[in-house]
This record gives sequence, structure tokens and C-alpha cells, in this order.
Amino acid sequence: MDKKMEKLLTKRNIVLIILVFICILTSFILYGRNKSKVFKDEYMKNIFVDEESHAEDSAEVSAEPIKEVNGENKSPQSTKMIVVEIKGEVVNPDVYEISEGSIIRDLITKAGGLTNDANIEKINRADKLRDNQLIVIPNKNNLSNANVNDNTNINNGSTSENGVININTATLEELQKINGVGEVKAKSIIEYREKNGGFKSIDEMKNIEGIGDKTFEKMKDKITI
Repeated sequence: MDKKMEKLLTKRNIVLIILVFICILTSFILYGRNKSKVFKDEYMKNIFVDEESHAEDSAEVSAEPIKEVNGENKSPQSTKMIVVEIKGEVVNPDVYEISEGSIIRDLITKAGGLTNDANIEKINRADKLRDNQLIVIPNKNNLSNANVNDNTNINNGSTSENGVININTATLEELQKINGVGEVKAKSIIEYREKNGGFKSIDEMKNIEGIGDKTFEKMKDKITI
């Protein structure tokens, strides 16, 4: 009887030991799985955090303004523009906006170039343009007989050596040196040439108010275009 009970107790102990072992093994397996999942979750979380941080850093870098090099901003500065008008013998006479520092040749090109009747003997195309300047390109076919026969009357200034005044280029003061022209008429002459693209003939002086045939006869030998 005692041996029989002893065998039963031994079997019971073995079963208990096996159950305990299975429980311990199961616990280790579950712990390992749980730890692996936590590690994986933490790893994925860190990946997304790192990517978001990298994206924010990139955005901050791209949002930075252009840095200065040697005290100078690298961004291009806008070119200053001036407004000038060109009349007379060009394809498209008009008022133009052009870069500061441009010359008369640049303006002629912008206006479509010269016509076949343009006379540029008195035009210095290398002259630098000024803001609000008026450029008049005269017609070569409307020169007076005096100009055609006497080359001394054609020069680059407003007044020749013989005292002949160019009514297309003369200043207000120079125009008042013409016989019968005072300040009022001089202003009218300038207004007329600006409105009509310059005088095409000296006979047009008779279109100025106060200059009739008699006054014109006194001045015609001392004016040119």
C-alpha cells in the first residue's frame, strides 16, 4: 500500500514539474514575442520621427533667404529704366522705356530702325540717352537748297560758323538769336518740332504763330534743319 502511494506521489510530482516547466517556457516565449513587438514599434516610431525631423530641417534650409557673399546680395538687382521719345524717320516713332545707359543707336533699333529717307549726318548714335529726352531723325529729302549747296551749313552743332541756326536742335536761348524770334516764339518753335517730329523744311517756320512771310524772309538765310 505504501509503495503504491509512493508511486502515485512520484507521478504526481513529475506531472507538476512538467506543468511548471511548460508554464515557465510559455512565459519566456510570450515575453520574447512581446519584447520583440515593443522593439519593433519603437524602431518604426523612431524611423518616422527621424523622417519628419529631416523633412522639417530641409524645409527650414529651403526657406532661408539668399545669403550674402562678401557683403553683397547674390539676388540680381533690377535694371533702372528711363523714358525717351523718338520722332521722325524711324519705322515706329513713339515713346519708349529703355535701360539707363543706352545710346541713341539702341533707341533707333528699338524703334524698328531707320527709314530709307533718314538723314543721320547730324546724329551721333553713340550719344548716351537721358531720361525724358526727345530724339528727332530728320528727312534727307527735305533739306533746304542752302544746305544742299553749302556744306558749311551742315554740322553737328545747332549753330554753324556762319551763324546759321538749326531749328530742329537749337535751344531756347539759341532760337532767340533768330531775327524776329523772342522767347514766346522760341517756345512755340520747340513745341511745334516736338509735336510734329521736327521741321521737315524751313518753310514750316511760317506755321508758327506770329511768323509771316515778311518775318520769314528776314530769317530764312540764317536757319536750317
